Amino acid sequence: MPGPHAIAVMVIMAITLFLYTRPWVRIELVSLGLVTLLLAMFYIFPFSGKNGHISDVDVLAVFGHPALVAICCLMILGRGLTLTGALEPAVRLLARLWKWNPSAGLLVTLAFAATASAFVNDTPVMILMLPLLLGIAERTGSAASKVMMPVNFAILCGGMLTSIGTSTNILVLSIATDLGLPPMGIFAFTPIAAGAVLIAIPYLWLIAPRLLPAHARAGSSVERKYEARLMADNGGRLVGISVATLATKMGRVLSVLRIQRGLDVIVASPDTVFQSGDGVVVADTPEGLRELAVVCGQPLIDRETLKHFVADAESRIDQKLAELVVTADSSLVGRTLGGAGFTEEHGIAVVGVYRANELEQRHATDNSSVVIQAADVLLVQGRDDRIAAMRGKRGLLLIDSTLLIPRTPKAPWALAIMTVVIVLAALKIVPIHIAALLGVGAMLLTGCVLIEGLGRALSLEVVLLVASSVALGQSLVVTGGADWIASGVAVAIRDFPPSGQLAAFMVFAALLTNFVSNSAAAAIGTPIAMSMASLLGIPAQPFVLAVLFGANLSFATPMAYQTNLLVMNAAGYSFRDFVRVGTPLVILMVVALSVLLARHYGL
Repeated sequence: MPGPHAIAVMVIMAITLFLYTRPWVRIELVSLGLVTLLLAMFYIFPFSGKNGHISDVDVLAVFGHPALVAICCLMILGRGLTLTGALEPAVRLLARLWKWNPSAGLLVTLAFAATASAFVNDTPVMILMLPLLLGIAERTGSAASKVMMPVNFAILCGGMLTSIGTSTNILVLSIATDLGLPPMGIFAFTPIAAGAVLIAIPYLWLIAPRLLPAHARAGSSVERKYEARLMADNGGRLVGISVATLATKMGRVLSVLRIQRGLDVIVASPDTVFQSGDGVVVADTPEGLRELAVVCGQPLIDRETLKHFVADAESRIDQKLAELVVTADSSLVGRTLGGAGFTEEHGIAVVGVYRANELEQRHATDNSSVVIQAADVLLVQGRDDRIAAMRGKRGLLLIDSTLLIPRTPKAPWALAIMTVVIVLAALKIVPIHIAALLGVGAMLLTGCVLIEGLGRALSLEVVLLVASSVALGQSLVVTGGADWIASGVAVAIRDFPPSGQLAAFMVFAALLTNFVSNSAAAAIGTPIAMSMASLLGIPAQPFVLAVLFGANLSFATPMAYQTNLLVMNAAGYSFRDFVRVGTPLVILMVVALSVLLARHYGL
């Protein structure tokens, strides 16, 4: 029978799992409460037993655990890839492929998404793919809801390919290493996971879209297009190419309205070649303008204005695009932006002006001469804190969505740093938490990420969830709770064939990850898997990997993973859509992975 400490830990575990499923309790608060409760219990009643010793100091030590260090560093490295737009050229190539053949485009997109998520956290990859999928749907007249969930699930599948694919993988392997399992390399289980992903991709390509509804995305609204002006100079990539060539690079039709060349205004045609000094006036959505600025390597505002509102000391601060609605009581109404001193007062520049039901053909050299009317929408560019300061300003309403402008010249550095981190860890030159920490230092030195933005790269929810999960896992092991649970499980599944035993553990972890959290699945499942393998006298690696894979099968419910919620909001999916498409995929992956694991380890 378990002792009083083990019983207390299991009761705390049960309460925690219940609270994780309650939508009215924040995950951060539950995680913080779990750490606090364990801290208080082991401070008052320290425990020593055959499995070791645990006190309040050991509970606090989880905040310096190598798994947490590695996860935080990898989140920062992922932000560096996002900030620099390192993966965006590949996304633009995909857009061109979709235009040529939508079916082939979906297949290659699924493969790209799975491959990218093997090395970059799932959420940045999904955020990168969302504009592509929505843009393709708008240009082709198809429904984004047919492809958004399959791409999301491909990303989640790809996260299983390497030990750094998701924070769950790092957590499972770190807990297992703490319990005596030899460290596993980055690609230690890639062949097994790749076999299952190759089975999942055809399902996501050919079957899943047929199971999904075809409807407009939730919350879609009238598309606002702004006039903006790009300057063609020798520092960018516009000079010497034609309008048609630029459209080919973008993978879509461009609305180039006119070109200001000296004192002349030229109506642009596909054959018009951009010259140095040209002011190119285009009309596009905020996302389209952002993409255009990235491809052309030109700012959306002239460089003199950029210098005017960004001091030299601040020139490396991340720039964002945002939209501001001018209300009837604004002091801007009836005045020009230049006359009102908008840029000087707020430290942000106006990129374009949208007026409902008309796209102004004003032929102005800049936005400062536009006379503002009530209900105009201003597309502005500036520092994140200065844009945030516009919230609550009298006469201006800040629309919540903002777009980060990538620092594209840093993209090669970001890719090189990430590659070095992977190589160092894969060759076991240094552990992953050391390699990732060195990578963060390199990202900071090269300017791929900024010290001011490190906080935005880290998720408090993830940090607390991982820390509390490690503390719970350690408590289960040391107090004997994991051994007691494992003995019960061993009795239940001892007559199963090896693949059936692995499948049982995988299903257990999958249930936890779909209804509680993947970190909880890792923290609870890994110690039990280690204990059961010891009881059965078989290698622990396949059982640990069964937990790892099961904790990644976050397909059946929208709350299972944050990217599920992301696509649910973007495409207007219902809970039933996830059950209908995700449940068969969970079953397919459990069968494939359990058979592949058993064969790989000769069970």
